[in-house]
Amino acid sequence: MSEGKKSRGFSQVVSRRDEHERDLYHIQDPYTTSLLQHVFSEREMAAEASASGAEKALGLHNLQSHIEKSLEEVSTQHQACSDNQTSTDMGRIGPSEVVFDILSNVGTLIVEPDRLGLSSHSNFSTMRANSCVFKGKWIYELMLGSKGVMQLGWCTLHCKFSQEEGVGDTPDSYAYDGSRLRKWNVKTQKYGEPWLTGDVISCAIDCDNGTITFYRNGNNMGEAFSSVKLGPNCAYFPAVSLSVTENLRANFGSTPLRYPVEGYHPLQDPPKLDLVKAQLLFNYLEKLLPVMIEDDKVDGAEFIAGKAEDLLPPLTEHRTRRCTAMLVAAHIFENLGPLLKSAYVVEACLLKFLLKICDCDQQLDEPYIAKILDILWALLQDYELKLCLEYLAIILLSSYRFSPVTPDFRHPKQYLTLTLAILKHPQTRRHLLVYVLYPFMCTFDKIKFPIFMHIKPPDDAGLAEIIPSVWWEPVSKDDEEVVPEIPLTTEEKLRQKTYAAACDKLRKKIEEIEEIQVEMLKVLLIHNDPKDEKTSRDIFMEKLHSFLHENSGVMRVYQVNTCPLPVSLCFFHRLIKAVQYYWNVFQNEDPTRFVKSTDAFLPMQQFWTDSREYFDFQRCGGLMSHLNRTLGAEVNKAQGISLSDDGKVVKMDKKGAKDHSSEKTEYPDREMPSGNTLMRLLDSLVLLYHIAAHKQLGKMCALRDNLKEFVLAYQDTEEKLKRCPADMVEVHDYLGNAKQVFLDKITEQARQMGWVIAVIYSKTKQTDIAWLLRVVLKTIQKASKYGRLFQYLPEFYIESCINCYIALRYYMHPTMRFEAIDGYDDILLKRYAEFLISHFADSRIVSNDLRDNLVQALACFTCYPQTLKVLESLSLDSQSSVLRSLIAPYENRSWAHTNWILVRLWKGCGFAFRYRYLPNLVPSKVQPTEFSFVSLQKPCPSLKFQSLLAKILLDDEPASTRFLDTLMNQLNWSFSEFVGIMQEIQQLVSKTEHLFLEGRQLKICAACFEISVCLMRVLEMVATIAPQLFTDWTRPSAELFLKRIMQLLSQVLSRITTKGGAFESLVSLPIPGLDSVTYFPVLTVALGILNQLINKPVGSNKEKATKALLTDTGFQLSTLEFVLGRIPPTKPKEKSFSLSNFEEVSAEEVEDVENMLVYLQKKQTDLDQQQQSDVSEDDLCTICYASQQAAVFVPCGHQSCKTCITQQLMGKKECFFCKSVITSIKDLKGKQILREQCQISTKQ
Repeated sequence: MSEGKKSRGFSQVVSRRDEHERDLYHIQDPYTTSLLQHVFSEREMAAEASASGAEKALGLHNLQSHIEKSLEEVSTQHQACSDNQTSTDMGRIGPSEVVFDILSNVGTLIVEPDRLGLSSHSNFSTMRANSCVFKGKWIYELMLGSKGVMQLGWCTLHCKFSQEEGVGDTPDSYAYDGSRLRKWNVKTQKYGEPWLTGDVISCAIDCDNGTITFYRNGNNMGEAFSSVKLGPNCAYFPAVSLSVTENLRANFGSTPLRYPVEGYHPLQDPPKLDLVKAQLLFNYLEKLLPVMIEDDKVDGAEFIAGKAEDLLPPLTEHRTRRCTAMLVAAHIFENLGPLLKSAYVVEACLLKFLLKICDCDQQLDEPYIAKILDILWALLQDYELKLCLEYLAIILLSSYRFSPVTPDFRHPKQYLTLTLAILKHPQTRRHLLVYVLYPFMCTFDKIKFPIFMHIKPPDDAGLAEIIPSVWWEPVSKDDEEVVPEIPLTTEEKLRQKTYAAACDKLRKKIEEIEEIQVEMLKVLLIHNDPKDEKTSRDIFMEKLHSFLHENSGVMRVYQVNTCPLPVSLCFFHRLIKAVQYYWNVFQNEDPTRFVKSTDAFLPMQQFWTDSREYFDFQRCGGLMSHLNRTLGAEVNKAQGISLSDDGKVVKMDKKGAKDHSSEKTEYPDREMPSGNTLMRLLDSLVLLYHIAAHKQLGKMCALRDNLKEFVLAYQDTEEKLKRCPADMVEVHDYLGNAKQVFLDKITEQARQMGWVIAVIYSKTKQTDIAWLLRVVLKTIQKASKYGRLFQYLPEFYIESCINCYIALRYYMHPTMRFEAIDGYDDILLKRYAEFLISHFADSRIVSNDLRDNLVQALACFTCYPQTLKVLESLSLDSQSSVLRSLIAPYENRSWAHTNWILVRLWKGCGFAFRYRYLPNLVPSKVQPTEFSFVSLQKPCPSLKFQSLLAKILLDDEPASTRFLDTLMNQLNWSFSEFVGIMQEIQQLVSKTEHLFLEGRQLKICAACFEISVCLMRVLEMVATIAPQLFTDWTRPSAELFLKRIMQLLSQVLSRITTKGGAFESLVSLPIPGLDSVTYFPVLTVALGILNQLINKPVGSNKEKATKALLTDTGFQLSTLEFVLGRIPPTKPKEKSFSLSNFEEVSAEEVEDVENMLVYLQKKQTDLDQQQQSDVSEDDLCTICYASQQAAVFVPCGHQSCKTCITQQLMGKKECFFCKSVITSIKDLKGKQILREQCQISTKQ
């Protein structure tokens, strides 16, 4: 029968056939009689026969009239009962259909088409219903789609609302807010229970006694208001006020209340007469359905056993059993069809009937559901079927979403099982995919399918029932990466075991639900049911694409509502399982061309095709149009094709491609067939993780961190209680109360963490993320072999690769140990390390932000001993490549992050550089750092990388020269910026009584200080591992760099230690955000450099460094006396700075500084005497006045010292004085010098 236009033709045929059979009732077959006796009770049939005689005995010819008569009887009985009851309409004013009144809107609210759902998009939006009550007891339900600030209740017509005042903020309005646990009627008081997303809040008003009561999921929260104003002009409307992004859906009685309260009536009357009729018809259907199933089994067995010529039954005077049963069903649905156009009837009768016949423990085959759907498709008219299926899908989703959570999760399981059985029906599945699940995840239209993939968590009371006993791991005060095991008592071991068992039991229950959800996706991804050239998978992919587009966050049109992150995360995990299943199925069918799911990846040809739309997400090489214009020929070459002169496509083999190519680029052979829907699904998985799943995984960390803080506070309180003297009763009681508060909070959060362990951070979920990381790593690795065509790869693949590792290493770990991943060290870590070093300086990636992310990821990778060892285990070429990229000039990338990596390779080896936190600070929450927790790990220096870096710097003179020049230039800039901001702050402090400082200025000040210290630490490392760069003056730039570094150190020491200077004023002020700006980090690194260049060398090298320092006009010996605490502070009460006050500074290091001071004092005396006798003022360089003139510029003849002209030539090739172009440099005797500097300058 056609789906397009279907009428009651089938029933008309039945009627004509019945007329013919009226004269043949005496030959009615025994099966028909038996069937009618079974379906329609023998009592009814006997009464019919006795009343009208044998000629009126029930048969197919008079079945319709019998059903109509039965319906009339139950209607009469219902009417009689209704007449005896008091009408509920006496206390209500308004239309029969109760919805929200859009004319009462205050603020910005998005209203669903049926005017029952609201979503707020302004500060505080309010709307009331279109009906009010003034007498009797009334109730309505609100199903919460979010759990934020909302005020729900009742108001009168006189209430005037605004975006600051909502329901409950005016005299004649009353509200409950479960977010803040308050009740509102102008004044507010504590009331109720905290609500969660998915809760059902019932708002009940008794207009006879003047009371208002609220219910949460059917639980009475107590009488909220007992003096509600009554009388004339006091009719109360249902009303809600929602803060921004909050949403809910109301049920005024259009469907059965989920939690009816005895004595209270919904505002909209239910269709009671239709319900009575539908219930009778479903009773008939309940008896008929098993018979039809058994007949199908018999016919099926005969079909299997029969021969080809016996497949059709022989013609006889009697109908087949199937035909007879179908005729009986047709009579039933003749009356039932019109009733199923009501959503109330569908939920109250059809859904109840389907749940009754659906076996929740059997998901493989549901013959009853399939049969009833076959009957619906055969006997309902098109408009009836469309409404019925749409209502059924919406009600199933609503029932699943707002069903109560019990320890056995029975309710969500039964709704999912029924949904799965319905989706297995081919016609129904296709209809739902095309018409009901469209758009796939729109704001309001039809249903939001991904919610079926979500599992609603229980509230605190539910968790207490599921996890009765809690346990938490003791926390070390020192935030160690590997916390030493603390011995547990017998009681703690028992609690740990009980807690783990409860979490494991919960996990198994959740996995049962997840299996059903995965099966639902498998059914929707069926690919062998083509119709109109589209399969279920094709339609599903279209909806999935729309879903990703709407939730991508890159749409130019504002999205009024996006999918909640918890829902997207669940959808992501279920979709992974379904994709893996079909991937393996396809691989078994085509093993030669398709890899297993464990080795899955996306081939490069998937990305250069125009059919791959990524909305506004960029490719690694920029815009797609730009890539097609610049790399179109290379794409053709990679595919083995070319364009002839007339524009025709010509295929070439690899050999031909090489011969005709002007470039020597060779591309690998194409792998795996392109255009497969599984490729698109896998690609969508990566995008779904990028736009939503990763964000939710990160949010879950907050719960674990909060639990950790409370455990620390609890342990600290316990220690204080033990130390508290017995006679200090008040203190003891205060600490005891605090301990109990912490214990209650820990118990609550430990149960919530149990849910996270079982559902979000489980082993299965960890495996899913690890699998996706392998997929992305392999995809990037394969794409990288295609040279410049790598630029077609979307940027979010790079970002997803980094984020997957972050999720496994920092989000799930240590709840689910990172080391527990199969092959984490050999496969994941090594591949991830190769990915980082290959692409953090990849010129094919044009986005600066993406390159910054890669550099930062590499910086985090160097912070842990395990991952640093992985980097050290890579090939020597790879290690050299990393270091060369790190010391290359900072062009188009973050030099701060790059420099920070070098600092991490050095940290633990420098002067007093063994700390995790600065001495004046405690852990990270008060210490502003670039990389938060990661940057505060224990020092783990890499001697291997240090020695390799030394070799590179000493062997590659041009590279080391550019590196040191850039490094010192950046240090000069950052410290100068710091000094400038510091002086501005000092001026503000001196002018104003109250200190008002801009937060941005303070951040820049702290950042410049931290950057300066990091740059100096790199200089310290270079001076330690390769001092020849400064002291070996046979190297062209060594003398210049030595004098420059001494000049910088002199400037830093002078600015920091000046008595009464800006820095002293700054560190003495308690300014938030500048806690890390102290003497210790900057002075210790400066001393470290001096120690390496002056104390460590011997002979002429030591003399060169000493002279360079002492001849610099900015250096003062008093700076070394300052660090040793020998200079008293400016203010009497202040404590002077001294290295000996810090345990981070060893006695040997203090001794080195003292020896250096003695040595420099002696050398300063000798140098002063020598300069007075040997140096004439006329011979000094007029640029620096620190050295003698020793270089003559050609051709202008002007003179300066070698240091000044060398530094000048590194930037530009012109004279200081006359700006003439310098062609060469000669000494005072006419011998040419500094040839290499002149050549470098010429090349630049």
